[in-house]
Amino acid sequence: MDAGDDFEGLCDTMYERVARAAFLILGDRDEALDVTQETFARACERWAQVSVMENPEGWLYRVAVNLSLSKRRRAARRVLRRAPDRPEPAAESTDPALAKALVRLSPAQRAAVVLRFYLDLSIETTAEALGNRPGTVRALTSQGIGRLRADLGAGWLEEDDEPVP
Repeated sequence: MDAGDDFEGLCDTMYERVARAAFLILGDRDEALDVTQETFARACERWAQVSVMENPEGWLYRVAVNLSLSKRRRAARRVLRRAPDRPEPAAESTDPALAKALVRLSPAQRAAVVLRFYLDLSIETTAEALGNRPGTVRALTSQGIGRLRADLGAGWLEEDDEPVP
């Protein structure tokens, strides 16, 4: 198998997951697709380094999360001459109420919750993807879950569903 096949395989297996994570962080399908395309373009440009990484999937998530958070920061700095961004109706597999509640979280909380619960990544992998320490991920996750419970109701995530630190 040549290097191009490996990259294509990574694209085939990870594209949709990266796009969904970006969508849940950004709340906008078009922006999420832009971030996903940029993430995979960077992976292609750096394939010689990415292909030998221990966790190329984690690298993809980190790039996508960083691009998403940068995009959100730039949007927040703009003088708003229109209504604030609102999420589009969520993908079929995402609860619309959850997507709306996620938009109300801070970008860092949203990224931590999406990576931990939607993508089911470990605290350590999430910390690596976000460039944070595991304790920071625990705090962001806890804060995000608290806000989601307040917005969606206490039964949204049972205590038993939370990861053990």
